[in-house]
Amino acid sequence: MKLKTLLLAFFVCVFSAYAKDPVKPEYLKINDSTYCYKLENGLTLFIAENHSVPLAYIEIAVRAGGITQTKDNAGLFHLYEHMMFKGNKKFKNSGAVQKALSDMGTASWNGTTGIECVNYFFTIPKGELENGLDFWNNAIRFPLMDKEEFEVEKKVVISEIQGNVSDPDRYISVYAQKKLFPKAPWQLDPSGSVKNVENATVEQLKEIQKHYYIPGNAALFVGGDVSHEEVFELVKKIYGSWTNNGVSIKEIEDVTVHQSDEPFDKPFYCVIPYEKIPPQFAHVDIMYRGPDSDFDEKGTYPADLLTFHLRNPDGKVIKDLLSDKTLKIPSVYDLSVGYSTRRRTGIISFGASMAGAETKIADRTVYLKEKIDGILNSFLEDECIVDEESKKGIIRRLEDDRVLESETFKGMLSTLRYNWVSNNIDYYMNYVKNVSEADDEDIRQLLKRYLKNKNPMIALIINPAVYEKCRADFDRLGFVEVKAEDAFWWNEE
Repeated sequence: MKLKTLLLAFFVCVFSAYAKDPVKPEYLKINDSTYCYKLENGLTLFIAENHSVPLAYIEIAVRAGGITQTKDNAGLFHLYEHMMFKGNKKFKNSGAVQKALSDMGTASWNGTTGIECVNYFFTIPKGELENGLDFWNNAIRFPLMDKEEFEVEKKVVISEIQGNVSDPDRYISVYAQKKLFPKAPWQLDPSGSVKNVENATVEQLKEIQKHYYIPGNAALFVGGDVSHEEVFELVKKIYGSWTNNGVSIKEIEDVTVHQSDEPFDKPFYCVIPYEKIPPQFAHVDIMYRGPDSDFDEKGTYPADLLTFHLRNPDGKVIKDLLSDKTLKIPSVYDLSVGYSTRRRTGIISFGASMAGAETKIADRTVYLKEKIDGILNSFLEDECIVDEESKKGIIRRLEDDRVLESETFKGMLSTLRYNWVSNNIDYYMNYVKNVSEADDEDIRQLLKRYLKNKNPMIALIINPAVYEKCRADFDRLGFVEVKAEDAFWWNEE
């Protein structure tokens, strides 16, 4: 027996010496502590290691929400988000879900439904990593959709929608989206309509799950005091059997409407009475359609370069606007220039708060719009739009932002999720390089396509008493008054 044991040990050693090492999974190393894997079923996995505190963060995101809604199901992705916490194959009801969260020592948890993404997340002690991954696996793949819970949650979602109707901050935003994206405004309104939620069925939610809650349309984000190799093995074990139900990504993308680059045939002026704004001031937002990453990714880089340049408080544009006595803009903090990369809903915006709201504010709003147009058109004649020193400063800031976002795992993962949703990971990896390579000619092409002789939406937000006092001026200049009942697309049905 002893001889046989020794011989067996010898052969084990010999064969072990000649056996090939297991093939290690491929991954993209984003930085020294952040990794990206891809499972065979298409699930994307991002891992950000940070061992400063013994916690783990887990988030699962789906490319869905407003952007995948139709007019008839707008609001159901929001309803689905609520049902994720109402029971699944492992945790049979909302009480069991809450107990599971409590047992893991969950520090914070939530879910959100946005225009381009639905996501769910929590922070747990690092020792609960496997339990946490298993929790979201059961929630996203095996929701029970209990009919009693469903009817209760419908009322909760309807209450949220109705609350939005009376919230000026909400209806101002929704109105702008409706006007800028008239082909399918419901794809920018993840809250949806009361009617759709009232008429919703469990079967509809199951269809949403079948077509959108699939690994090829999802990403998992794990960060904190974790090892990327261990996380990958756990995710492969827990999520590896998740299937795509025969659904292609093209089927999902085809639901999303290609919105018009030119929604207006003339500048659209509107005035929004808002009691929260002081009577001494008025705020103007000028909104142009901008590049969409799905159709003009190349245009997103000069859009960022130009808007970063325009924000420079020491630049000639800001100084010109501040020194104009007609505008009465109090300080640099009362000016803004914005552009955010979106798949199909890009906007380039200019904002200004003006003092002396009771003095010809309608005429001054038109004057501001014409002044912005003049500034943008003048760039086409400039030999140099963004000088080399300004460009170096912008790139340095972008590089500094990369360093800052990597300081915390949540910051890093949030940035990666935004990029995964709105474009792709290659976009993130090459972003600073591509912005640095954008030049004045790229900016000129951007100006010609999106800004020169284009018709923006100009929204003036003003105190109601001042509006009444100046109503004749607004009527003379063709401003449209916006009321809460005008804002929501489903009021037009």
